[in-house]
Amino acid sequence: MIPVKLILSAFGSYAGREEIDFEKAGAGIFLVSGDTGAGKTTVFDAITYALYDQTSGGKRDGNMMRSQYAGLDTPTFVDFTFRYREQLYRIVRSPEYERPSRRKGKDGKPGTTVEKAKVSLYLPDGSEFMGKKGEVNRKIVEIIGLDAGQFTQTVMLAQGDFLKLLYARSDERKEIFSRIFQTDIFAQIQRKLREKARALYGQIQDAKKSEEQEVSHIFYPDEGEYKERIREAVLPQDRQEILKEILKEGTGREKGILKEAKKIQEALEQLNEDLAKAEQLNENFRRYAEAEKEVRDLQAQEDRMEEVKKQLERCGQAEKVQGVYRLFEESSRREKELEESIRQLEMIREEKNREGKEETERKSKTEQKLEEGRQTYEKFRQQAAALTEELEKRKDDKVRLTLSRTREQEAQEKIRQIRVILERFPDLRKLEKKKQKTWNDLEEGKGIYEEAMKEYFLKNERFLKEQAGILAGGLEEGTPCPVCGSLHHPSPAVLTGEPISQEDVREARKKRDLAECKKDEYQQKFLEAGQAYSAAVKVVTEEGKKVTPDLPEEAALMEAFLEKETVRKEEILEERRKEREEAEEAVKRREELEEKQKGLVKCQEDVYMQMEEYRLKIQETDHCLRSLEQERSRLEGEKEARIKELERAAKEKEALRCKFRETLEEEGFSDEEAYIESLLDEESKTRLQKEYDDYGQRCIEAKSRQDTWQRALEGKTEQDTTEMKERKRSMEDKKEELEKEQKIWYSRNENNRIVREHLKKICEKLEKLQEDYTCLGTLDQTANGNLSGAVKIDFESYVQRQYFRQIIGFANQRLNIMTGGAFLLKCRALEDLGMRGNAGLDLDVYSMETGKVRDVRTLSGGESFMAALSMALGMSDAISRSAGGIQMKTMFVDEGFGSLDDYSREQAIGTLRNLAGEDRMIGIISHVTELKESIDKQLIVTKTKKGSHVRWSL
Repeated sequence: MIPVKLILSAFGSYAGREEIDFEKAGAGIFLVSGDTGAGKTTVFDAITYALYDQTSGGKRDGNMMRSQYAGLDTPTFVDFTFRYREQLYRIVRSPEYERPSRRKGKDGKPGTTVEKAKVSLYLPDGSEFMGKKGEVNRKIVEIIGLDAGQFTQTVMLAQGDFLKLLYARSDERKEIFSRIFQTDIFAQIQRKLREKARALYGQIQDAKKSEEQEVSHIFYPDEGEYKERIREAVLPQDRQEILKEILKEGTGREKGILKEAKKIQEALEQLNEDLAKAEQLNENFRRYAEAEKEVRDLQAQEDRMEEVKKQLERCGQAEKVQGVYRLFEESSRREKELEESIRQLEMIREEKNREGKEETERKSKTEQKLEEGRQTYEKFRQQAAALTEELEKRKDDKVRLTLSRTREQEAQEKIRQIRVILERFPDLRKLEKKKQKTWNDLEEGKGIYEEAMKEYFLKNERFLKEQAGILAGGLEEGTPCPVCGSLHHPSPAVLTGEPISQEDVREARKKRDLAECKKDEYQQKFLEAGQAYSAAVKVVTEEGKKVTPDLPEEAALMEAFLEKETVRKEEILEERRKEREEAEEAVKRREELEEKQKGLVKCQEDVYMQMEEYRLKIQETDHCLRSLEQERSRLEGEKEARIKELERAAKEKEALRCKFRETLEEEGFSDEEAYIESLLDEESKTRLQKEYDDYGQRCIEAKSRQDTWQRALEGKTEQDTTEMKERKRSMEDKKEELEKEQKIWYSRNENNRIVREHLKKICEKLEKLQEDYTCLGTLDQTANGNLSGAVKIDFESYVQRQYFRQIIGFANQRLNIMTGGAFLLKCRALEDLGMRGNAGLDLDVYSMETGKVRDVRTLSGGESFMAALSMALGMSDAISRSAGGIQMKTMFVDEGFGSLDDYSREQAIGTLRNLAGEDRMIGIISHVTELKESIDKQLIVTKTKKGSHVRWSL
């Protein structure tokens, strides 16, 4: 990466637009010089900020880099163009910051506005990379190959961080080298080996747990001997042999139980057969006894059954008489019915005559009412026609009222909206006053801070000069200077005559820090107050534009405009009210007429309905009179027919009475009472007949069973089965116990067989897993640096050691020249790393004079600078020579040369010149006067009261 052009605008100490064309300087080294605080480091900060959104030191982000000298119209941004692999890239980045607004408040002072952070990346083909801020940042890291931390350790050696790479721990160098030399593939191999080894180990442990779990399921014939042997067995094969013995003993016990149970079953079957025969014989004797008893019981019922037979015969004779008697009763009932019917017909005829007279009178009255209704209906119809004509003339009254109400509501809503907005202005004025107060506090705080800063710089400079004069007072020609080590002292410092203590300097610095904190606090309050005021103005403006598009943009004019608008809207509202009242009066009159019209129509409808009712009543009366006449004629004819029928019924009744008396005598009944006593109801008759028939059938069946059992049991006796049943119960109990015991042993043996099969499979699996783990575990421990008895260095670190040794080799080429061969850097040998973790990239110093090795942290300030510079140069060489490596053809060094003596400084500058050659660029920031004399190409930074400026001196 080589910088081409850098443009800074309102960034850091640069108030306006500053452009640095690096192509003017070309390849080689150049010096960045200028006064303290002028903005030399800001140049490098801008490059790091453009690339990574942070400064080279990492202590400030872009949001803090807005120049305090910048004008209102000057934007803050960094525009950086660089070349990488012969391709041009350009990135433009601006932070989020708050600046004074161009608009002024009521008090005439400016407000504030917030500029959002932006970033744009332009690719070599001129197109802009499309992505959000995070995506652009990742794309830049992808292009260059370094993140911000790695960039500042290898390319942008920032002030205060120069020695980080030199003093970095082994694991910190590992992270840097992993990205630069793309050794993550070896870390992935480590992780894969570790994951596979852990997975295999986990499977082995799972298999062992499964084995123990299966062993816990074993059932033992003898808890003592077998269980102890299983517990003491070391190999899975031994456990299987013991389990084989357990299965053999368990199977033998199960077979013995089955054999004994079979013998008991055979004896039990013979006993069941004998017991069944005895019980069947006893059952036959019981049935014979039951048959004898049943015959005796039936014989005891013979007298009663004879009486039932006679009762059924008398009932049959009475039923013959009953037929004639029922005909006589029916004839008597018919005669009475005809007499009652004739009487009812006479009563109905008289009622119909009365109803005819009433209907005739009702018809006359209804005809009179109908005529009166016709006259009333005609009067209402004429009145309704007149009202309809008047309502037609007022048909638009309701439309006019609706329109006037709508217009009045719109005017009221406008006034309400304006008043709501006006209610916000007291709070708005409070926010504006608060913003102005914080602005005044900020200006006052800035003044106090600047005074404290000036006082601190003056006292610090006086203190340094006084200390230099004190040190110079003890210098002697030929004696080394305690500061720079020089033997010659051509221009020693002198005492100023104005003594000042270090405590005074500390006090001044403390006041400056307090003033700076107070200023930052005021600035934060001003930003918050400005944001609150701007947000409130925005809300009022947006709401006001919805009500009246002519609202002024200035907040100071809005309130007066809205108050005038309220007065104008109220005048319009008054006009709308008058329109609405006139319309309401017209509509009210129309509604009164409509209501009156409805009343007339209702009256018409009522009169018409009454007329219709009268017409219907007249029609109904006519129909009723005709029906009454027809009914009277029908009743007269029916009465004559009933009288004739009654005469026939009386003759028939007398004949049946004679027939009934004759039948009683024929059937042997002395009188009507004897006949009635012999009658039975159907249910009783059926019940007695069934009882008689069932009795005869039961007698036949009982006698037959008695004879059958008597022949079957001839010559046989009953048996006693008590002893046989007792023996059966005993044998069944014994059999049940044996079956339970057999099931237990079968279950145990089956369980042990399953356990044996499972243990066999687990054993085979465990052997394979342990065989695989033996190989893979060794690879894992070796690759991850965990092998017992070996150096704790992992695979990636081992590969990186080769790059590290290469970097050190390149670094020592430069360091040998700079130090005159005084010492070299050395990668710590493997045998010296010990057994601690994260080792392999440790750095030592080898003294050429003593031949001893010491820690790199024992170097002096000048030695450390040269060693760190050599390391940075060595890394650059290693990177550029790596196949497909990162091409960093630029280096920036911020300070550090002040710690070198003249000889070392000349050697370092010479080394850098040789390194730069014709295709590299190296920039140096330094206050050392001798560097200004030895480096021709200089970027000069000039500090003014209105901001800094840069220019090339070539």
